[in-house]
Amino acid sequence: MKLDGLRTLCSSMARQDIGRYKFRYQVNQLEFECIFFRDLEPFELIMGCLSHDNITLLFKVELEFEVIPFIKCKKTLSKLIEALKTSGHSQDKFSVAAFLKEFNSHIPQRAQPRNAATPSDVIRYYPDIEESLKIHFRGWLDNTIRNGNVTPFNLDKTRRLLGQEVYEFCRRHNISSKWTYDESRAVNFYHPQDR
Repeated sequence: MKLDGLRTLCSSMARQDIGRYKFRYQVNQLEFECIFFRDLEPFELIMGCLSHDNITLLFKVELEFEVIPFIKCKKTLSKLIEALKTSGHSQDKFSVAAFLKEFNSHIPQRAQPRNAATPSDVIRYYPDIEESLKIHFRGWLDNTIRNGNVTPFNLDKTRRLLGQEVYEFCRRHNISSKWTYDESRAVNFYHPQDR
C-alpha cells in the first residue's frame, strides 16, 4: 500500500535538507512517536507507542512510498491490538492496512527544522545497537592511520544514527564514528570528510 503522506513530507524534508523527522500521531488514547528516515535506503518509518513499552512498529518504505501492511512480530501485533482495544478503538477486527491508511491521513505536510530527529531520538528504538548508552557524538576515528578496520557494529550504528550517506563514506574510507555517555564531551556533528 502507498503512504502518499510520506511523499509530501519527504519533499518538504528534502527542500530543507532534513534527513530524519519526528512527529506525533494519536489514535484514540494511544500516542505514537513517529520517525521517518529519508536518509536511509530504503526509507524507513518507526512508530513507537509512548504509553506502552515494547510496541514499536518498523516499516521499510520502498519506491513510490510503498509499505507492506504487515507486522512480522506476533507479540508486537498482539500488544498493539490489546492497547487499541483498551484505548477505546471500536474496530472488531484489526487490520494493519486500515491502521496505516488512517495514519497516512495524519502525516504532517510540512517539515519543521525543530522536529529533525537526533541520534538520541533514534537510539531508543534500537537497544541492540553497539554501545547503546553512548548517544552523544564525539567525532571520527581514521582506522587506516591506526592500522585497523572499522567494525560492522560501528558501521551499523553510524548508519542508524547518522544516515546512509555518512555510513557509505565511513565504509569506503575505513572511518569509525565515536560516541560518548557524557554529554559535556560531545561535539557538534560534522561530516567525516571535513575531519
